[in-house]
Amino acid sequence: MVPHTDVATTATATGAPLTEPTVEALAHDTEPARPIGRDAVRAALVRAATELIVERGLSISVRDIAARAGVNHGLVHTYFGSKDSLLVAAFDDINERAAAQRTPDGYPPVDLARRRNGEVARAIARVMLEGDHGVFGQHPVTTSWRDALLRDHPELSADEANEQVAIAATLGLGWALFADHFCRALGVDGDARAAADRRVAEYVHEIGGVPRADRR
Repeated sequence: MVPHTDVATTATATGAPLTEPTVEALAHDTEPARPIGRDAVRAALVRAATELIVERGLSISVRDIAARAGVNHGLVHTYFGSKDSLLVAAFDDINERAAAQRTPDGYPPVDLARRRNGEVARAIARVMLEGDHGVFGQHPVTTSWRDALLRDHPELSADEANEQVAIAATLGLGWALFADHFCRALGVDGDARAAADRRVAEYVHEIGGVPRADRR
């Protein structure tokens, strides 16, 4: 009986270059498994759409999304009906992840806009730049934040609470989007950058009325 010889091992041991079939086989082994089944395919498409929205904006094609998800592009229409419906599902997914990070009393963490590589901030920025506000019209985090503020501060009017949340949210989102650029341009790094991050967090706490963890 002829013993089995592993081509890759033999090539490595002898110093010979890997043969073309071996390289292809190794590449194939590292490819992620394609999603199978309705739930897995839907989740892969939503995840791919989210990644591409953040990277490129809303002008991505159905084929782009399907290729990133590792599925046939026809499945976008099978499971979502249209690209727009898939984009709405992607923004819903972003909202759900953000909402899941709220405290039990309804407030967001003050650094929410910077989490997940600034996913929320970057997605909102893409929508604002491209003018398609309809796909991302709901913001459950700011709604619950406003409601929590009114509950804990009955002296505030609804307009005052809305104003405070709008200012604090815009501050947090803007810092998440532009801080790296301007800090780099001005040489604000290391301890100085950490101090700037803390100062912005304090502003969000103060303006947005977000309780500190040690005071809840």
